[in-house]
Amino acid sequence: MEFKLPELGEGVHEGELVKWKVKVGDLVKDDQILCEIMTDKATIEIPSPFHGYCKEIRAKEGETVHVGQVLVTFENGKSAGASAPVSGHAATSVAAPAPAAHAAAAPVQAKPAAQAAAPAASNLITGGLSPESRVLAAPATRRMAREQGVDLTSVPASGPHGRVMREDVESFVKGGGAMSRGTGAVAAAAPQLATQLPGQMAKTLPFRAPVMGAQTEERMAFKGLRKKISEKMRQSKDKAAHFTYVEEADATALVQLRASAKDLGAQYGIKVTFLPFVMKAMVAALRKYPILNSHLDEQTNEIVIKHYFNIGLSIQTDDGLTAPCVKDVASKSVLQLAKEIQDIVDRARAKKLTAEDFAGSTITLTNAGSIGGLFATPVINFPEVAILGFNKIFRKPVVKTVNGKEEIVIRDWTYFSISLDHRIVDGAIAAEFMKTFIQYIENPSLLVLEG
Repeated sequence: MEFKLPELGEGVHEGELVKWKVKVGDLVKDDQILCEIMTDKATIEIPSPFHGYCKEIRAKEGETVHVGQVLVTFENGKSAGASAPVSGHAATSVAAPAPAAHAAAAPVQAKPAAQAAAPAASNLITGGLSPESRVLAAPATRRMAREQGVDLTSVPASGPHGRVMREDVESFVKGGGAMSRGTGAVAAAAPQLATQLPGQMAKTLPFRAPVMGAQTEERMAFKGLRKKISEKMRQSKDKAAHFTYVEEADATALVQLRASAKDLGAQYGIKVTFLPFVMKAMVAALRKYPILNSHLDEQTNEIVIKHYFNIGLSIQTDDGLTAPCVKDVASKSVLQLAKEIQDIVDRARAKKLTAEDFAGSTITLTNAGSIGGLFATPVINFPEVAILGFNKIFRKPVVKTVNGKEEIVIRDWTYFSISLDHRIVDGAIAAEFMKTFIQYIENPSLLVLEG
């Protein structure tokens, strides 16, 4: 018997098969998850409608599958056995003989002679450890470890299947586990290096010639969320005529208001960040300049202006960037928004978002302030026409007029950058929008006057 890919949602006809949850020979129960399918909107878990043994798997991880396509065959009452050849893609993916079209599409991976001589699939982070000792970690986590000078093999893992998470690295660093690059290790090795040089050479040579280390590489499958991000970014750059406008803001009053709101939110178990205030200021400015809250319908040659405000929020996860949206921002209080943001971020990082979480976004907010940087040029979440970048808040001396006299004072300062589709939004409108938006950031108490 065959199991075909069912409908994935309105207007969704295909998706990428990200991961198999079963293999040939497994006894599969009703409603057990067979696989994960990633569409343009969300990653969907496909449950089993049958109870029986998996006989044959007809699609590989990373392959685009279509509604109605046979994914797996099964039989009831007896084991299908494990006689089918095992796919080299992943330990959980077992491929039985496939139709000719599928067989032709399966690439044969051959190693160059030089590469074959090195340890198989050597890993830059683990320095060529044996396969049993390699660390499971997402690319973002590996990059973070490199930047912090952390050896991932030393970090206790809390993720599934022994995966090292970003939080594990952060805890390790806070506990004093990281060592500054080029200091402790070099200092410890210096006496040994000196004794290895002949006495005369040690006096005359100012340095030792560097020794080339192992030039290792790591290959990762370009699939799942990372591939989806690539497709969306390429579509945005191909379609929208990007330009970015940057403005600075005195965030002192915002910092003070957020501190009060943070204490109030703590009483209800709600973590209040700056994002709810930024979202409310966006709505206030969008009401005055609604063209930024629109999209271009290229089929009808119409600009569709939205008079509702669903703000997409860019969230960094271990798998990559995703942008679910907070709906109906105008009608919600700061505490309500804070609670919803907290929930949506937690579900994004736990991979629990649904297609509904992504539906209806009208403009996007991206926040890199917790990481740093003055400002960036974010890429529009197409087909929207604008994305606002919120950057770090920092203390700096500025000239202010106090009682009619100019004085140098210390203020909380920040920059906002907004990227827009120049096909729809002119530069002057962008400047006027930012002027209005910054007015609410610098005077957040004005937000209570917004209906």
